[in-house]
Amino acid sequence: MKLSPVLRGLGAAFLLASLALPVASAQPATNRLGATPACGNAEPDADSRSPESLAQALYEIVSGPAGARKDWARLGRLFAPGALVTPTLHGSGFLAAPQAPAQFAELNDRLLGQRGFYERELARRVERYGHIAHVWSSFETRDSEAAPARARGVNSFQAMDDGRRWCILSATWDIETPAHPLPPEFERAAGR
Repeated sequence: MKLSPVLRGLGAAFLLASLALPVASAQPATNRLGATPACGNAEPDADSRSPESLAQALYEIVSGPAGARKDWARLGRLFAPGALVTPTLHGSGFLAAPQAPAQFAELNDRLLGQRGFYERELARRVERYGHIAHVWSSFETRDSEAAPARARGVNSFQAMDDGRRWCILSATWDIETPAHPLPPEFERAAGR
């Protein structure tokens, strides 16, 4: 679909205006057009070398046996200042709760801290352009490494390379339901 010049102009004006506004965030950081590294001041490390390593680190951090202490500081280093994590829920309708990574960590401890939770990647697709990438990563969850799968779904990560390291701008997911099963390309990949 081709946009009219008027709509393209309105879109560009909206983008420029939004860059001039202060950023309201659950995290205490704003970045005035390059005043600080866009991915924050954390040092580059193995987790931040690529979009793929970011996804792998997330799975490692959230997985573990009942009562295990998760490395939430490591999780925080994966995200850009002002990043969002959006848990979703299907019940009597669809619910989403955008929140800061620290809020997600608190929610994870409260809901999953006293039971085992293992999230394992099934398949991944990464689409890159310049300094940005989108990671689609299907997963299954289990109560223990040997338990049957409890749920499956797809994670969506927006990532950026600020010239020093990769970081996550947003992470959200949706759980498989009978109304929307995993697409064939997100079923278990060879070798996983």
